[in-house]
Amino acid sequence: MMGNQAIFMCNYKIGFIGAGNIATAIFSGVTGSGYIKPESIFVFDTLADKAKAFTAAGAHLSSSAEELTEACDFVFLTVKPQIYFDVLLSIKSTAHNTCFVDVAAGISISYIKDVLGFDAPVVRVMPNTPLMYGLGSSALVKHPPVTDEQFDFVRGCFDSCGVTCVVDEEMINTVIAVSGSAPAYVMKLAKALIDYAVSNGLNADDAQKLVLQVFAGCSKMVSNSDKSIAELIAMVTSPKGTTEAGLASLDSNSFDKIVFDCLDATVKRAEELSH
Repeated sequence: MMGNQAIFMCNYKIGFIGAGNIATAIFSGVTGSGYIKPESIFVFDTLADKAKAFTAAGAHLSSSAEELTEACDFVFLTVKPQIYFDVLLSIKSTAHNTCFVDVAAGISISYIKDVLGFDAPVVRVMPNTPLMYGLGSSALVKHPPVTDEQFDFVRGCFDSCGVTCVVDEEMINTVIAVSGSAPAYVMKLAKALIDYAVSNGLNADDAQKLVLQVFAGCSKMVSNSDKSIAELIAMVTSPKGTTEAGLASLDSNSFDKIVFDCLDATVKRAEELSH
């Protein structure tokens, strides 16, 4: 499959406007998996130094967003949401033969079309940064006039470095909460576990090793088991044992409500940012 994907993509030129963290993650994922060759990729950033990692890996540096858009079949809009408007205005004259990939929280497909001034093909994607290691989670929105071939190619980019699903655009803010922003929340839990272990005298390296393996092991257990997550929790919880005591403390402190409130706050902010 990967060989067929690589052949499929060879006729396309891919561009990144913005060379920040999410562009780096996508670039690392698609090139590391072999799905896209670096020499098929163009990059532009107003801070040229940020593009050095791309060009060092074999990508081409464009002198402007307009030049990049004119040269590329697919353009990933990997800039901060607050500068989408200016970027879109700058590329209006060269955008008519390009399929755009929108990865910004709060930037809708209709907003991009409105600013560009025509019915541009736009695939909206909500990825997360673990895709740089081949472990990304990405939700995609397909919307006319995106063709099946265009959509399949973009989905292939994210399939090549993780897992994908297709959702309606109104679900994107929920995806932001449970996938896009969630790595930070999971890492915060990991940090709390490690900090607790260290505060009680465990060596920091040993604490991190043990905690990170817990997360990896739990992911594998849930993925490979035919049991529900609730059933797997019960398997670990002996009556009147240590785990039961810990879970009782979480419940008494409204753990689920804390998580839901965190995700609600994420969704609310995504809605506030929406255009």
